[in-house]
Amino acid sequence: MPRLTPTSPSVVDLPGEFAHRMLHTRGVRLHAAVAGDPADPLVLLIHGAYGGWFDFRYALAPLASRGYHVAALDQRGFGMSDKPAHRGGNLLRILRGDLGGVIHTLGHANAALVAADTGAVIARALEQAQPQLVRSVLTLPNEPYLPAWLSRLPVPVASATATRLPGALDRAWRSAFHATLARAAADSAAKHPEHPAETLATRLAALRIDNALPHILATHRLRRHAPADGANHVLHALPFAGDPGAFVRGVEKHLAS
Repeated sequence: MPRLTPTSPSVVDLPGEFAHRMLHTRGVRLHAAVAGDPADPLVLLIHGAYGGWFDFRYALAPLASRGYHVAALDQRGFGMSDKPAHRGGNLLRILRGDLGGVIHTLGHANAALVAADTGAVIARALEQAQPQLVRSVLTLPNEPYLPAWLSRLPVPVASATATRLPGALDRAWRSAFHATLARAAADSAAKHPEHPAETLATRLAALRIDNALPHILATHRLRRHAPADGANHVLHALPFAGDPGAFVRGVEKHLAS
């Protein structure tokens, strides 16, 4: 059985009608694909536990053409963003702080947050903690859940196990581990009707980016956090971003309401 070799972040350095930017905030570099006029209102697109900025690849230009400054973010630990080891502290607080930093780094006082899965948990947390930064929160349907055995595995154990088991045990563990993640990614990619094969291939490559695995597991666990209720908290379920036309129409409709 071949060893599963980590991939480079460059596997998600994809072309399109947008610019790739590295945003320096809070001591890390966060990647975002950005389109539109910076003078227009900001719409920040936030992926879930199995995804990345590329989930919104085909929606960036259409949203920008409708008068928005649009940024699809790679969260800390994902895609082309930095992947610092988590050294304690409240992860949800760290990630919500990253969103606030991104909004300011892009030159805005606030943003509409369009978020998938665990990204929605982070968006809700920012809305609760700093409502002045959030014009609205729009959500996408949830991703599939990981099996209980995998979602409960401590992140340091997962990271060490994925790199230090010897011989045949290492190969078998890696194969089973990545197969489980791949099935979850495939279930999610199937909801991207216009580009399902491309979405699946990109997600599988992104799952294997070097040092991303501990962040994937840690972010997945944020699902246990219940939505924070705030006075301005209004959620709208949008179509999956894999149907760009329906997605863009849904965003435009809700932001205009």
